[in-house]
Amino acid sequence: MPSEFVGDPSPLTDADFERAAAALRCSVPAVRAVAQVESLGGGYQNDGRPKILFERHWFHRKTNGKWTQSHSHISWPKWGGYKGGSREYGRLEEAIGLDRNAALQSASWGAFQIMGFNHKLVGYSNVEDFVKAMVESSGKQLDAFVQFIKSNKLDDELRRLDWKGFARGYNGSQYWKNKYDQKMARAYDIFAGGGARTDNPHPVLRMGHTGQAVMHLQELLGITKDGDFGPGTKAAVVKFQKKAKLHPDGIVGAQTWTALLATKESKPTTKKAKKEEAQRSRAPLRVGDKGEDVEFLQEQLGIVQDGDFGPKTLQAVKDFQRSKGLADDGIVGQKTWESLLGD
Repeated sequence: MPSEFVGDPSPLTDADFERAAAALRCSVPAVRAVAQVESLGGGYQNDGRPKILFERHWFHRKTNGKWTQSHSHISWPKWGGYKGGSREYGRLEEAIGLDRNAALQSASWGAFQIMGFNHKLVGYSNVEDFVKAMVESSGKQLDAFVQFIKSNKLDDELRRLDWKGFARGYNGSQYWKNKYDQKMARAYDIFAGGGARTDNPHPVLRMGHTGQAVMHLQELLGITKDGDFGPGTKAAVVKFQKKAKLHPDGIVGAQTWTALLATKESKPTTKKAKKEEAQRSRAPLRVGDKGEDVEFLQEQLGIVQDGDFGPKTLQAVKDFQRSKGLADDGIVGQKTWESLLGD
């Protein structure tokens, strides 16, 4: 693993988010919502490298299609081919071997997934300096986000909570395909205290809550699973939040869920445990989603694993749902996961 991509993975603090919100004159939940949708709230992988996504269509453009015939998996006119997680670095490093400058410009970096080719917009004269900053710290990633918003004049949309307008400017004209506006609106509601949608597998939890979600939380915390969020569970949550350098309020929101699940994922698990975890906590999947969760879904369906929830995956999901007597809506929610992963 190239040491040039390993930085300080310390997460953003409440003070960091407050600083960014003040600079943009918007609310803290609005900034947190963007980070949550772009990177699940954290800019680094467990190995200390920034979260990235390598965009093969941009590498194709930046190199004028020079490598498209010989390296079509990393250079192609249309987006796709994602591997997800740390495997994105394999794609990036292969591209670096062909054209370093174009490769670095063709990846999105950090907590806010800013493309390398936007380096000038966020204050860097060249992509090398931009990447070094994104590797260095979460604070640098946040600074780049603030500057990106100002340069693209998206601060008004963020203040008004105009998520469609914001997503169009931030994610591009095809934002609707991945429902970025809807995802940010839901994330904002969670951070602003409005709670999660009923199909969210990780709802905001606090004292007095009961049920399966609380049992899942207790399992992640390593305490007795009675499904009752009482004083003992709150104490365990506060202890974990302090250890993870989160605000220790005893409320399990998106940031705490992300940290808990990251801790769980860093531990070796059996195939059976992996299935149980997926059945219990994997997020709903639908057309337009991509990444490791989609690859796992495709593996269970026995189809090509490209990490892209497109028409073929949609058809396979509908066929499976019909075979199990489920509503064939093509959305992989809790019931579909249970049928896929049940013994």
